[in-house]
Amino acid sequence: MELPAVDSGTTLLTTAGYLFLLLGVIFLAYWLLKRFGVPGALTSGGPGGPRLVNRLMLGNRQSLTVVRYRDKDLLLGVTEHEITLLSESEAAPEPERPERKNFASILKRNAGHE
Repeated sequence: MELPAVDSGTTLLTTAGYLFLLLGVIFLAYWLLKRFGVPGALTSGGPGGPRLVNRLMLGNRQSLTVVRYRDKDLLLGVTEHEITLLSESEAAPEPERPERKNFASILKRNAGHE
């Protein structure tokens, strides 16, 4: 009983085509989730999530850390084996940040001054 002849070039091209199609679907799904998905699903934190404000290293793997979470500043004692809540207070209002400008707008603004 003879086995049918297999064209390895066609098989290789078909496999590569399916691989690129699968990768395209994965990247499209990632882009759609990032663009229209649940806020914070593909990012760490978000507007309401915990945010590291400051950290003071005290020694090897020991620190005092200030974390802002839900409009409260939490002072945490962090060691290698545990995290302890030391203090909790209302968060101070954050100063307004100046609007960030991209490189093109700065270049365009400065080009008129020559």
